[in-house]
Amino acid sequence: MTMNAELNGTSGSDVDSAGPSDELALRGLPQGALPAAPPAFLVRAAMRLRKVLLRCADAVTPAHVVLLEHGFALTHSLQLGAVARKRIADVLQGGPRSARELAERTGCDEDALHRTLRSLASLGIFSLDARGRFSNNRLSRALCLHQLVRVSATLEYFSSASNIAAWADFPRTLESGRNAFARVHGMNVWEWFAAHPAEEMTFAEVMLGVTLNDAPFIAALYPFQEVRRLCDVGGGRAALLSELVLRYPHLRGLLYEASGVIPAARRLLEQRGVADRVECVAGSFFDEVPSGCDTYLLKSVLHDWDDAHARRILSNVRRAIPAEGRLLLVEMILERSEQSQPAAGIDVHMMVVCQDGRERSQADFEALLAASGFRLARVFRGPTLAVLEALPDAQRPLSSELGASRPI
Repeated sequence: MTMNAELNGTSGSDVDSAGPSDELALRGLPQGALPAAPPAFLVRAAMRLRKVLLRCADAVTPAHVVLLEHGFALTHSLQLGAVARKRIADVLQGGPRSARELAERTGCDEDALHRTLRSLASLGIFSLDARGRFSNNRLSRALCLHQLVRVSATLEYFSSASNIAAWADFPRTLESGRNAFARVHGMNVWEWFAAHPAEEMTFAEVMLGVTLNDAPFIAALYPFQEVRRLCDVGGGRAALLSELVLRYPHLRGLLYEASGVIPAARRLLEQRGVADRVECVAGSFFDEVPSGCDTYLLKSVLHDWDDAHARRILSNVRRAIPAEGRLLLVEMILERSEQSQPAAGIDVHMMVVCQDGRERSQADFEALLAASGFRLARVFRGPTLAVLEALPDAQRPLSSELGASRPI
């Protein structure tokens, strides 16, 4: 999942846009560029093979068993979220522990903890030996806090009480098509984060992990050697922009983000040694976008919003972009008859939790771009994300309803 937030009264935006502590923001970042992404065809092949194997297993299992297992998935999410909050995997890094030892270290009930970890071990998460001791295995080690992709924070977020309450009202969303989170909580998810800083910090960790995972794929997917000055609109703490600048030494960057996010972004840029090559500008993409760059990038921004908000964002970019410039949208492409994961599942999550967000088809993006003065030029498809390159369309005049862009 990738979502963006309105923070500190302005629209924050890329997937790592909220501002947790420096320790959280910088933990696990390597020196230099991130490891190179595996070849896209291998990732696609692995995803297809996993899907085939799962379907083969389902084909030889009674249908009612398969459905009941899927229905039980909510309990798995809640168990994983709870042990992630208690940092059980981190404690087990020191070696096998009994439930009593773990309970003493984490403030849990011994019996409840043993039963929970036994349940997860039955799913292949953690190991349980004949002496009743638990230890980490390949899956549970991914819950440790030092992991670059913030799996622990992701499980904490998805199993949060606010998310679960919204999903519990899913039947009414299915009937009305309207967002459940705002209906249940009386405020949209971004307002909720502003009122609940601890949950906002967890969400920020999730989104930073998503960006760090995606950045090597994006860097290899598009020919950034053709770009000179790149503006990352709603670029969060500059996880993606810093990676691109590291990989392409000729590149200069401009980070455009909410004012509350800029200090954390500057610290991340300093940590990665590229602060002198990236300028940080504060503002809201709903108001304006700074001019002065040849390329503008929006990663996982538009899927947070309905078409009206998306057109407003794109129109502001159109006002800022030069006639020979280019716009890059980094998004999932989900066709109406496509059974693609994770896109199809994320699309429903956006419907339930986000503010009328959605995953879109290529035709949907073409329509949004055309309505905002752009035309789709090229599409670069990765295993899950795609980079859609759009060019200003001289045949489509700019709308007069929004103000001009601000030069820098």
